[in-house]
Amino acid sequence: LTLNKMKVTKFWLGKESFAPATYSSIAPYILELLREGVALNTTGSVYKPTSGSKIELSGSPTEQAILSWAVQELNMEMEQLTQSRKILYVEAFNSQKKRSGVITKRKTDNTIHVHWKGAAEMILKMCSSYYDASGIMKDLVDSEKMKFEQRIQGMAASSLRCIAFAHKQISKEDQEHDMEQKKIEEDGLTLLGLVGIKDPCRPGVKKAVEACQKAGVNIKMI
Repeated sequence: LTLNKMKVTKFWLGKESFAPATYSSIAPYILELLREGVALNTTGSVYKPTSGSKIELSGSPTEQAILSWAVQELNMEMEQLTQSRKILYVEAFNSQKKRSGVITKRKTDNTIHVHWKGAAEMILKMCSSYYDASGIMKDLVDSEKMKFEQRIQGMAASSLRCIAFAHKQISKEDQEHDMEQKKIEEDGLTLLGLVGIKDPCRPGVKKAVEACQKAGVNIKMI
């Protein structure tokens, strides 16, 4: 039914929705955290040919959509980010938890950061605060959490796959403890943002579905 060519069409940061043209109003610190969260916590890859031809992406359709968005709209430099950070521990995506996480160390200042990415409703449960566009961290009280949940449901209702990013800076001791326990910090995170990914319908699908329905065949997409 769909093209399986996914594309990020919505981006929420805090309580605001941003179009690519307005990303310049977002605090540089937040944009850098998002780039870091995308580049280091992915199973996909970005290849930039030197001759200036189109970038090549690999990975699942969802990963490719996120990487493409980060490269084109957030000016993410994948190579520079992966070279200036060291990945200390990875929790791979699994279909039960619907999320993946990494512990990374910045080579410039040796600070240690946790990044999570996954199904928005799962990631939201792990957060106790969120960033607004100016980089201010705000408490995620229950009433705020409900508003975020409604936003996620609204995106799902308009056929968007909703992915969230979360971050936390941790101490060396916490990192060592986490790696011993073979886990990554799962609470007290700060929500970085939400993206809505659309998988466009194939041409002709609408007519085909209508024809089936008229003939008494009920189409369900799961």
